[in-house]
Amino acid sequence: MFLSIHGCNTDDSDEIIVPTAGYVWPDKERPYWPTNGWETAPMEAHDIDPAKMELANQFARNDELSRALLVIKDGYLVYENYYGDGGVNQSTNLWSVTKSFSSALVGILIDDHTIGSTDQLMADLMSQYPEFNEIRLSHVLTQTTGLSWAEEGPLWVAWIFSDDWVAAALARGQIHNPGEQFLYSSGNSHFLTSLVYYSTGIKPEIQAKERLFDPMGIPFEPLSQPITYTSWEGYKAPLNQTWRQDTKGIACASFGLYLTARDMAKFGFLYLNKGRWDNQTLLSANWIETSTSEHVTNIYGRYSYGYQWYITLVAGYPAFLASGFGGQIIGVVPSLDMVVVLKYEAENPVHPKPGTVHDDMHLFELVVKSAL
Repeated sequence: MFLSIHGCNTDDSDEIIVPTAGYVWPDKERPYWPTNGWETAPMEAHDIDPAKMELANQFARNDELSRALLVIKDGYLVYENYYGDGGVNQSTNLWSVTKSFSSALVGILIDDHTIGSTDQLMADLMSQYPEFNEIRLSHVLTQTTGLSWAEEGPLWVAWIFSDDWVAAALARGQIHNPGEQFLYSSGNSHFLTSLVYYSTGIKPEIQAKERLFDPMGIPFEPLSQPITYTSWEGYKAPLNQTWRQDTKGIACASFGLYLTARDMAKFGFLYLNKGRWDNQTLLSANWIETSTSEHVTNIYGRYSYGYQWYITLVAGYPAFLASGFGGQIIGVVPSLDMVVVLKYEAENPVHPKPGTVHDDMHLFELVVKSAL
C-alpha cells in the first residue's frame, strides 16, 4: 500500500545493476557539513544544466500532486522548489521511505555488536516470538521471509489496529520458504523496529534521535505515548517531525516518519558519505555498502533490492533509493555525488503511474539527466 513502484517478478535472470567493484563513491573532503543547514550554490558551478533542470521543474509543476523537488550536488543545495501546498518547513509522512531509516537502526545494532550477524534467526533474536521459525534477519531486511501478506485492503487495516503487530503479521503464515521469493510486506519491515526495541529496551525513535537525527541537526521529538485511533482516516492526519507508533508504542518501521524535504536530504547525504557525518561515524561504511548491495535482483521490471533500499539505473547511472507511497523518494547517485529528494501529496497519496504526469521515477531521471 505504501510502495510507489508496481509490478512483479517478470524475469528469472540475474541482471546486476551495480558493477562488481561497487558504486563509484565520492572521495573528497567536504568543505562543510549541513548540520546547521544546507549551503546553497549555483547549479552551473556544480555541473548541472539549468535548462535541463527547468524541464524537470516543468514536469513537476504539471503534476498537481507534486510538493517538493530538491537536488544536492557535491554537498550543496543547488536546486529547491516547492509546489502546491508544499513548503520548506512542511513535515509530512514519508510512508515507506521510513523503511530505510528502520534499516539504519538495525545497522547501529550490528555496528554496536548488539547483534552479531544478519544470518541470525529472528526466533533467537526475539525469543518472545518463536513463530519466526526459520526466518533470519537477512530475510526480513530483504523482504524474503515468505510471509503471506496483503499490502492494502481490510486485512491491512486489521493489522494496523491489532494489539501486537509482530504477532498479527506472523499469524498470516508463509506462502514461501524463507529466502525463496521477494514479497514486499510492511509486516516484514515492522519486525525491524521491534527487534531494535526488544534487543536494547530502548525505543527505536529514541535511538534514532540520539544516534542519527541529533548529530545531523534534524529537529525531532518522539511521541510520549501511542495515539489511539478509531479510523484509518484519523490515522492519516499529519504530524510534525516525529514518528508514529504501533499499538505497543514501538515506532512503525514501515511508515509514519514525518520529516521535511531538507531533512530527507540529510539522510541521503549520510548514505552518500558511507555513514560519515562531519567528524563522526554514524553508520559503518560496511553497513552502508551491504545495505545498498543487490541481495535480490529483477523485481518490478527494473529494480534490485538491498536492505530496505531499492537499487536501479537512473539515466544510466547506478543509484539506490528509499521509496514511499505516493512518490516520496530519497535517491542517491554516488558517481554523480548527488542526492535527489521528491515529495508528493502525502495525506491523500496516489500511486505514481509510469508514462503519466504523475511519474516519480521519470522526474528523478530528468534531474539526473541535467548533470553534465
